[in-house]
Amino acid sequence: MAGKKSGEILDICGFSYKIESRPLNWWSGKGDWMRVIAGKAKGRKLVTRESDATRPTADRMKEALFSSIQFSIAGSRFLDIFAGSGAIGIEALSRGAAYAAFIESEEEALSCIRQNLKALDFQNQAELIGRDVYSALRELSARGETFDIVFLDPPYRQGHETRCLDAIRDFSLLAETGFAVVESASETEIAVDGMICVKEKRYRTTKFSFFELAEGGE
Repeated sequence: MAGKKSGEILDICGFSYKIESRPLNWWSGKGDWMRVIAGKAKGRKLVTRESDATRPTADRMKEALFSSIQFSIAGSRFLDIFAGSGAIGIEALSRGAAYAAFIESEEEALSCIRQNLKALDFQNQAELIGRDVYSALRELSARGETFDIVFLDPPYRQGHETRCLDAIRDFSLLAETGFAVVESASETEIAVDGMICVKEKRYRTTKFSFFELAEGGE
């Protein structure tokens, strides 16, 4: 997470972890955090890095998320914003999503995504957009792209939750029956004109908020 340095303690989902500087693939060989949970790539380990700029979604949180959306994944178009290592979008591909786009601007995270897509042979179903989130969303809109599921895990407490949902709405990136899921700090209040929060799931210090377009919200 931004601002955390080596040796400091990071709180994720109510659990404490010590930040250390390690090689790019340090999560890929130890522990059970960063792996594919289900689907055709089940059990495969992912290259990732816990750095100042990225914060992976823990396996227990990822499993809870996909339990909530499992019946919407097959054949879907999935957009992973602030993608980090790409673990969420890759999980969607493993579970049957037809296509996933990944938006990430941090260079080491981009390298992780490329390695993971190649290792799992998902390159032909994926697009990696290595630029600022808002310019990337504008580009997707200009191409006429829409998505069935949008997941965003922005840096906490910086206002990106609302700003990003505003952009998704303004750029008409949600398919007619699509929805967006926002991971945020549990105390973060998210309200967006033209969208409604249809569900929230809280897990100690973190929550998932599920948004759909309000009637006439496009």
